[in-house]
Amino acid sequence: MKILLIGNFAPPFEEENLHNITLFNRLVEEGHQCTVINIAGAPSANRMFINASSITGYFFKLLRHGYDKDVIHFLTKGYLRVGLLKLMLSILAGTLFRAKRILTIHAEFFSVLGQMRSPFGGTQTLNTSFYLADRILFTDQDTCDVARMYMRRPNFAMVPSFIYLPEEIDSFDTIKTAGMKAVKNIVFLANVKYPSFLFEMLSELVSSRALPDDTGIAIAISDKPSLSLQRAIEDSGGPLKDRLFFVEYDDIQSALKIFSRAHIVLRPMSCDGSTFFKSFAMCAKKALRSGRYIYFPHGLVFVKEGAAAKPCAEMINTMIAQENAGQEEYAVEDPFEQILSIYKE
Repeated sequence: MKILLIGNFAPPFEEENLHNITLFNRLVEEGHQCTVINIAGAPSANRMFINASSITGYFFKLLRHGYDKDVIHFLTKGYLRVGLLKLMLSILAGTLFRAKRILTIHAEFFSVLGQMRSPFGGTQTLNTSFYLADRILFTDQDTCDVARMYMRRPNFAMVPSFIYLPEEIDSFDTIKTAGMKAVKNIVFLANVKYPSFLFEMLSELVSSRALPDDTGIAIAISDKPSLSLQRAIEDSGGPLKDRLFFVEYDDIQSALKIFSRAHIVLRPMSCDGSTFFKSFAMCAKKALRSGRYIYFPHGLVFVKEGAAAKPCAEMINTMIAQENAGQEEYAVEDPFEQILSIYKE
């Protein structure tokens, strides 16, 4: 099949864009011809991917690359105005070119902000898109339940978001990731910005020294220069210094390696590559594994009120100290095969 994938394919890497990238990789491995349009504000690290952040550039690239496709698949977190316009354009292009039109809505704020769309703009955009789409895939039940207010025909489906781990990741090691073998659990703080609520949480985790001895902290700092922040964190870490692992925000191989070991992932709220509410909100998700897939079916959103870093860190420590600490197995149908079957319907 000839498939056009549209979504966030750019660093900094977290579960949304790593899902999109590993879906592309799996499709190529299966012999499908895939084209990617990256709609994130940051450029993609893969030169094969087409960057189109502006709405005008996106429109012309969509027409050019969507013309002869069997499937046009748009993947989004679904609440930015420009993102919704691109979503509707992709559906209209698929209708014009008689391609199968698929949407994936990743979980984030849709379950809250989806209910606040203007009836003269966002609501009509979603009503039109949802009606014309062949299938709308939701990665969690809450988002699916809220989206039912825009449902015009029975085209909803549940397919969990995943990160596929290629076999070479098992043997992949660098100086930065090799030390993780010495710890049982990993807390991964992705896309750390300074200043931010996530950085306050990082500082609390490091300075409190309350983490169990078998737990390490992996950190991807997205701001430049990162070396000064890295040294400051290491200096405050004391006994934790040997259990701190730093990776560059655009190092996809190291990110996949960390996700393969991560027990809990902390990151700022984001949509299509843009960070939102970094000063007072962040997301915590528990990573579960099934075969070569990583899933994130359970999560919390922390909203800052006063000096919130310490109680939030205590909650994270409680999650780590559970009897089931360590990455759990997750029983679920192969999501890639589910997507393939939807493409072929």
